[in-house]
Amino acid sequence: MRTEQGFERTTCACKTCVLNCKIMPGCLIPSDLARMIPANVIPTEWAEGKLLASPGALAIKNGQPFRIPTLVPAVKLDGSCIHLDPSGRCDIHESAPFGCAFFDCGPERGNLSHYGLVEVMKAWNNNDLYARIWRHLAREGHTQVKAEILRERMRNEATQ
Repeated sequence: MRTEQGFERTTCACKTCVLNCKIMPGCLIPSDLARMIPANVIPTEWAEGKLLASPGALAIKNGQPFRIPTLVPAVKLDGSCIHLDPSGRCDIHESAPFGCAFFDCGPERGNLSHYGLVEVMKAWNNNDLYARIWRHLAREGHTQVKAEILRERMRNEATQ
């Protein structure tokens, strides 16, 4: 069983959780790349069909808001995750990104969001593969809309 920070991955596939897959797939952390990118491929080329550069999460430091740019799974024309199959299941469930594998409709467990964002910030500070892929995707126009817009879509969908 996969764990992060002592927590086991989730397996919920209820309507609320699948709504995330349909509208706002979860973000990756740097360690997801090693699990998801096949051997013997050029990571930036692989990412062009599999990931998007998201403006990222809003955070505040010293009273100043800023964004932490994140990588997210690419989406189909309808906005759903490329890994959501017709039956509403994840076709990469075992290797799903951190933001998919450790979050569900229940309350947040521990401080996983903070942990994930710290890991992403380290990647940016070190200019590692995560940051280089994000910049490449952004330059090529492979981008996701802001999370707050997607959250509004989810709220609207949930009330229908």
